[in-house]
Amino acid sequence: MNHLPSDLPTRFITWCRHHGASEAAAAHLWTQLSTLYTEPHRYYHHLGHIASSLDEFDATGSDSSLIEGAIWFHDVIYDPKRGDNEAASTAWFLGETSSWLDPQSTTAITRLIEVTDFRLPPSDDPDSRLMVDIDLAILSASPESYDDYCQAIRQEYAHVSDEAFREGRAKVMAGFLERPIYRTEWFIGREGRARENIVRELGRLRGGALV
Repeated sequence: MNHLPSDLPTRFITWCRHHGASEAAAAHLWTQLSTLYTEPHRYYHHLGHIASSLDEFDATGSDSSLIEGAIWFHDVIYDPKRGDNEAASTAWFLGETSSWLDPQSTTAITRLIEVTDFRLPPSDDPDSRLMVDIDLAILSASPESYDDYCQAIRQEYAHVSDEAFREGRAKVMAGFLERPIYRTEWFIGREGRARENIVRELGRLRGGALV
């Protein structure tokens, strides 16, 4: 995991306090959330991904507290062996925040977590588009960072055979090339680099390599 910003806990607690949590409840929730994000099977979907997503969010200039909330919670449950991580993350979020988060924010954040399930049809509202673009920012990283990401994903799926991983991963990544990857003004300029990275990865996978 990359070096994490020292203010990450403070930022999360501040977000919770802003939305009605007590100091004690916010601090306790940080302990629970950070414990989940540091599970040993996470090589990419950990607090480093959350910190990077927050950096991307800040860089856009958005002040949407709802998107920030969704970033914090969208991968809180992550198990590569199950197929309902987004739904499970939503359930965890609802269970842990229902006593202090207002219903309107709850509904909006739930929707923003759900749109990160890329098996579902894309949602077209501005917040959803930005949330998805932030979650996919790694696709337009430098070639070196993208390759590190590919390695981390392979490690998360260590329980899958090489052949099955290559087949499944190639199918998922080829799907991104069938439509525009990014749909917000801030990210559209990175579309070309994302496609280059994916095409390069597909070449490896289809050639029998993993990373």
